[in-house]
Amino acid sequence: MRILNPVLTLLVTVFFAKADNVAQSQLEVELQDAVKEVNANFEQMEVSTFDWPDELLPQLGSLKKTAFVATHRKTKGGKRPLLVTLHGGGGKNWGIKEQLLRSAKVKGLALAEEAKRDLILFEPNSSDNWEAMSLNRALDHFIKMFPEVDTDRIYLIGHSMGGTGALRWALESPTRFAAISPSGFTLRSELESIDPLLRLPMWFMVGAEDEGRPEGIERLVTRLKKAGNRRVGFTAFPGANHPEANAAVFSSVDLVDWMLEQRRGE
Repeated sequence: MRILNPVLTLLVTVFFAKADNVAQSQLEVELQDAVKEVNANFEQMEVSTFDWPDELLPQLGSLKKTAFVATHRKTKGGKRPLLVTLHGGGGKNWGIKEQLLRSAKVKGLALAEEAKRDLILFEPNSSDNWEAMSLNRALDHFIKMFPEVDTDRIYLIGHSMGGTGALRWALESPTRFAAISPSGFTLRSELESIDPLLRLPMWFMVGAEDEGRPEGIERLVTRLKKAGNRRVGFTAFPGANHPEANAAVFSSVDLVDWMLEQRRGE
């Protein structure tokens, strides 16, 4: 077995460490350039990124280190509603820069800009399916970062994998939210219990031509209504497939306005 000279081993280690640092620095520069590009095109919202603390990140499961936030440029201050948006499965393997630019076009950042409302937008990023426990920890930390969040007016939107994540999160922690909108998801089996959702305002959305998803979602809507939830809405976008429905959800100002009328516990 050939043994490398210790000095040579050290030099190789230092070389690759420096290369990794250079690559990371380049990615950070590209991300900040993307933030500047988005803000140059936005009129209503100011977009930024933040990294989870190193000591918290191991408790956040599959959440990526960087998340997005947007605040209104002409905020009146005081307590403000919080809109949390969860991306779909396509974002799992994307870089943060690509996720940011996509969000600014057809995801949470785009919706906050189009809505023109004085709210805070929080968009975490995940490399795997959304986990309620990790999301709760992330939200707790976010609220500490932004004490101006009105905790009685926290709203949740997700499409596809994000829709599944929104539904599962609400099932685990229904009292965290004033209203939710899980959209475009697939139910692989009927939910065992919907009791946690019976007092929660919900608006489901889906593309009418989205590969069998409308039927499963509509069955859940019917079940919720029969069980006593009178604040359940359902929209099937005519002729829309999966990506077209995503674009429709994240351009729905009516959805945002409806959510802003809801308060936790009412």
